[in-house]
Amino acid sequence: MHKSIQIITAAVLSLTVAIAVQAQQSQWVEITKSENGDRVFFDLSSQVQLFDAGYKRNTFRTLVLAGSATRRSFRQKYSADCLKGTLALSEIDLVNRQGTFIQNVPLERADKDPIVPAKDTIALDIWRYACSRF
Repeated sequence: MHKSIQIITAAVLSLTVAIAVQAQQSQWVEITKSENGDRVFFDLSSQVQLFDAGYKRNTFRTLVLAGSATRRSFRQKYSADCLKGTLALSEIDLVNRQGTFIQNVPLERADKDPIVPAKDTIALDIWRYACSRF
């Protein structure tokens, strides 16, 4: 009987881990392309959306795949405040062409301050997509 309980417990734990790993797999959607050929993707599975009266925020990751071999690809973590119209960068990681982590890029405090994205910029495209998700 004790052996049966161990087997059932192991099976349930294995299934739980498999579901958790599957839930963490990225779901990338291309949202824009830069003039130099860089492609910008939004990770749908990384979103954390917060919504309340007077508060609408989306935290998420993007991936920029370099358009040429001389440019670098990177992942970014952002927070979009959809009511204030701001976008704040919180993290940058250099990645290879397959999206595998290479190294973290340290950011200055000023780089993390929320900004209002300028008209006709990739930052505005990213903010629009993030806030359209509500």
